[in-house]
Parts: sequence; C-alpha cells; structure tokens
Amino acid sequence: MVDTVLFILIFGFVMGAIYLLVALGFSLICGVLRIFHLGYAYLFPLTVYGTWFFMREFGLSLIPSIIGMVIVQFIVSYLIYTFMIRRYWDDEMTLLTALLLVALIVEQAASWRYPIQEGVYLQTTLLSGIWEIGPAVIPKQLIIGSLVALVMTGLFALFFIKTKSGLAVRALSQDIPSSRIIGINVEKLYTLTMMLVLIPVIVGMLLVVPVWTVEPGMGWQYMIIAILIAVLGGLGNIKGTIIASFMIGITHAFMCFVVGEPRFMNLSALILVMVILVIRPQGIARSESLW
Repeated sequence: MVDTVLFILIFGFVMGAIYLLVALGFSLICGVLRIFHLGYAYLFPLTVYGTWFFMREFGLSLIPSIIGMVIVQFIVSYLIYTFMIRRYWDDEMTLLTALLLVALIVEQAASWRYPIQEGVYLQTTLLSGIWEIGPAVIPKQLIIGSLVALVMTGLFALFFIKTKSGLAVRALSQDIPSSRIIGINVEKLYTLTMMLVLIPVIVGMLLVVPVWTVEPGMGWQYMIIAILIAVLGGLGNIKGTIIASFMIGITHAFMCFVVGEPRFMNLSALILVMVILVIRPQGIARSESLW
C-alpha cells in the first residue's frame, strides 16, 4: 500500500510538473488576451518538426536548428497576433476558426513532409538512463524536465509579481480600459504575452521528445491536457494552473500505473474537472486574476 502511494506521488509529481510547461502558455493567453486559443496545438509539432526541418533540409546541427526553430516560432506568433487576433478581436467565431486552421495547417504540413514513418528524433537528452526512486523507475530525462518546469514556473511567477512589465500585464488582464487610461502600452504587452507563451512549450517539448512519442497530430493530445488544466485551475490564473497540473498529473499516474488503463487517462481527468466544476464553477482559483 505504501509503495503504491509513493509510486503515484512520484509519477504524479513528474507528470504534473511537465504538464505545467504544456499548460502555462495556454493559461497566460486565456488570462491576458481573454481568448480561447484553439490554435495553441500548433506550437507542439512546430517545435519538433521545425527543428527537424533545419536539421534535415539544411544539414544544420542540433543547436543552430533549435535557434532557427525558435526564430520561426516567434515570427509565426507575431503574424498570428498581428493578422488574426488583433484584426478579428471583436469577431470571436472568425478568430477561433482562423486559429484552429493554423493548427490544422501545421499538422497537415508536418504529416505530408515528415510522415510518422520518417522516425523523427531529436537528440535533446540532457541525462540518459533511469533513476530508481523507491518502487518507481523513471527516465532521468523526465526528472530533469520536471525540475526545469518548476524553475521556469517560478521565474514566470517572479516576473508577474516583481517586474514592472509583469505587473502591467496583470493590470491589463483585469481591466483593459483602465490600463489604457493610465498609459499602459496594451499592444506592446499583448505582443510580449504572445512571445512569452512560446517559452514553456518549446522547452517542454525539447525535454520530452527523446522520451515521449513524436507524431504530427501530437499537438491535440497536449492541447487537451492544457485545456483541462486551464479550466480546472480557473482560466488564466497561474496559481490555479500550478495546482491543477499536479492534480491531473496524479490522476493520470493513478490510471496509468495503478488501474493499468492508460487509455482512460484523459477520461479520468475530464471526470475530475467536471466534478470540481460542479462544486466550484469558477475552478480552483479566480479566473478574473492572473495570479
């Protein structure tokens, strides 16, 4: 019994920390831009296949390829904000449809150029081998990934609590008209937010890609996790996102390693979210506040 509980807690912690990287950007978009970014799924395959593109087509090594991918990500994000989000801000249906199409286009492009038989693999392993922690046997790469996730989340929290830009973003997330009145550059902060949300996803994907499955449609799997965490935590609230990530991580660990049904991982998380929303419709934390 003790070993089982320890097993769930260890894997729940590791998975929950990595889920933080998956969901943090989506939560920020919901909290600051106040849109349900249906195109968020494109970030995941673009990170992996974008890096692979530079390696395969231009013969670059890993680091220059990652740099090239990051530049592409920033350009795409800026274009999405400029030509979709800003232009169709008041037309929610058109905006959500356009964002969804971006994700579908990236998925289909990756599937056409690099089908699953391509065997895409990025050697971004920081630490090979496994660690045995009590009854649990975990790849060292995932342990490193979970620690990086905690550090990055802490840095994001410090940014929003301690810096002028972070405080301005928090003010913007609560009251846009008042933010304009006091002189906050709304457009600049929106652009900053679109850039910030890329960081957790890029780091997270580069950390887990040597361990987890890579295929063109993987973005939708991560998107589901991000949505569940954001809704459970309270749309846009980072503290709620942190708590929700570990709750869903533990739920997934229980279903995968105790019940023995990995197919039911997302179903169990969905049931958890539904039950909590019945009791607390706003989620774990206030969706009106970024922190």
